[in-house]
Amino acid sequence: MSNIIDMSAKTNDGTLRTPEQCLQTCLDDIGKHGAFKKGKKLIVLALDDDDSYYVSFQQAGMKMSECMALCEAAKAIFLDEILTGGERYGRE
Repeated sequence: MSNIIDMSAKTNDGTLRTPEQCLQTCLDDIGKHGAFKKGKKLIVLALDDDDSYYVSFQQAGMKMSECMALCEAAKAIFLDEILTGGERYGRE
């Protein structure tokens, strides 16, 4: 048992997480918790080298139109969380 507390989980502040922690959470959600066990997957990556942002992604079992629709749905959730502080989804 560890005494280390993941502050990003407690504060819902993604800036406090490393990319490795984020990817490990994804793997945990898929593997240990069975989230979307046989479902479709999309991971969007922001590559921020040299003060420029490039977008990359990895997907499994999805058409491009499904990826785009999922990104639009995620955009609506992100905007809602920005405006409400995450209270609608229990992340306040």
